[in-house]
Amino acid sequence: MQERGIALLSVMVALVLAGLAVLAGARAGLLHEMVAGHQSDRLRAQAMAEALLLDAEADILGRRGDAPCRPSPAEPQRTASGFIGCRERGTASVATAPYFPQDTEEFDEVRALLQVGAAVPCRDGICVPSSLQALARTGALPQPLGARLGQFTLASDGAAPEPSVRGWYWVEIFLFRGAGPTPAHLQHALPDPARPFVYRITALAEGHKPGTQVVLRSLFVPHPRSQLQ
Repeated sequence: MQERGIALLSVMVALVLAGLAVLAGARAGLLHEMVAGHQSDRLRAQAMAEALLLDAEADILGRRGDAPCRPSPAEPQRTASGFIGCRERGTASVATAPYFPQDTEEFDEVRALLQVGAAVPCRDGICVPSSLQALARTGALPQPLGARLGQFTLASDGAAPEPSVRGWYWVEIFLFRGAGPTPAHLQHALPDPARPFVYRITALAEGHKPGTQVVLRSLFVPHPRSQLQ
């Protein structure tokens, strides 16, 4: 009788240990799945942010793929003179739409458009801040003031692809005045005096999971002096 009791106790202990092992394995598997899910979500957001940076550069250059942006043939009421790059300028429907300037006169025009009556001098992903630190106090630019992937670089008769994560970009335009000496290693990046602009691009992408956010920033000089030599 005593041997049976000992055997029963041994079996119960073995069952308890087996159950604990199963629970530990399930918990480890669940934790691994959560970590993998967060990593995958962050990688998607990273890819979106990188794509937004490239899209912003194409927007600045006025490029749609390998060709310059042009009005759609399906919309004959639009003329090439109403476009600067991929952006409309001075049309009846968007008379005050911002665009990427090609000279200092246009820069003054865009700055005036964005700064009149605006707490944040940004619209459609274009910003003309008063200083390098002006938007730093604002933090992340709200999505309605930014530009979405392909919003301006896709054909007007096409539709932007639905991204798997949310993302938008904004471009700060700075007028390079060349005050003071420039270090030798930065000489090649000085902008063309005829188009003296330096662009600071910020791309923000959010994943599916709460808290997943990737922010990338780059400086872009599309027309450096080195290309003139």
